[in-house]
Amino acid sequence: MEILRALTPADVPACVKLAADRDWPPEEAKWRFLLRVGSGFGVFVGDDLVATAIVTRFGDIHTAVSMVLVAHGHAGRGLGRRVVEHALAFADTPVASLCATSFGRPLYEKLGFRAVGRLAAHCGTLTAPPQGVSRPCGPADRARLVAEDAEVFGADRSAMWAALFDFAHEVRVADGGFVASWHNTDRLMVGPVVADSVATARALIADAAGAGPARVDVADPELAAWLSAHGMPARFEVDEMVRGEFTGRRDLLYAPVMQALG
Repeated sequence: MEILRALTPADVPACVKLAADRDWPPEEAKWRFLLRVGSGFGVFVGDDLVATAIVTRFGDIHTAVSMVLVAHGHAGRGLGRRVVEHALAFADTPVASLCATSFGRPLYEKLGFRAVGRLAAHCGTLTAPPQGVSRPCGPADRARLVAEDAEVFGADRSAMWAALFDFAHEVRVADGGFVASWHNTDRLMVGPVVADSVATARALIADAAGAGPARVDVADPELAAWLSAHGMPARFEVDEMVRGEFTGRRDLLYAPVMQALG
């Protein structure tokens, strides 16, 4: 018997097990963070978690959809569509967005999403030195940063930021924008990157990427070329998809927090 219910932190080990079944990395910290800032749903067959989706609401405007997985042995039975439709109905916002692989894109198109761009995951150790344009974000910077993020993203993400300030490895601010980084398995994820120009985005990434393995997800071709030329080539790409219309000043969003949150 299949049961669809909300996920809780106690389900994280089952989520990690399901991810491994689909050859995803064991991102336990990421699962816990997403369940903290969003709402997860899973389909269970007995004690086995066989499908998942997480939705993160940004105010009453925008929902980010993520962690859509169906176990190999249960594929082709409509479980992915069932759990995503349930999650979207729960979120109930006029705009929803996600990042899709070529495998998942047909499902999302059936649900009314359309592709609006490509996002490339650049991985490696950045060879460009820190630029010194930024400084650590202090308590007095937080309100301005959250307000700027809302203007750029087009929705209030203050609840997410309240958790991200604790979850992040570092948040840095500069006159022309800001950048955050956070640990995921064996690498440092750099994002979001909000900047007034590609040059500022490069400098912020150089300040945040550190001296070890890192990853930045970018769509801008000039920024992508710079990363590729400095030790961080593109490893894979996904489609950025939206249902409804994006708002905000998204041309200033050079990298998302993570593909799961935009």
